Amino acid sequence: MPGRRVRKSAQQSTTRAPAGPARNTEVRIECAIQFRRIGDKLNFRQKLLNLISKLFRSGT
Repeated sequence: MPGRRVRKSAQQSTTRAPAGPARNTEVRIECAIQFRRIGDKLNFRQKLLNLISKLFRSGT
């Protein structure tokens, strides 16, 4: 989008990391971190939906 700033985390670096076992480990760690963030967001959304459903459910 024009006029929209890119977040720092979304910017790509200009240097390339070396290929090999060390790079493979870094990729695995980054994937694990991303999956954890996704899981945390989904968990929060589920808790929020549960709260809203309890508030609006009949009989409470």
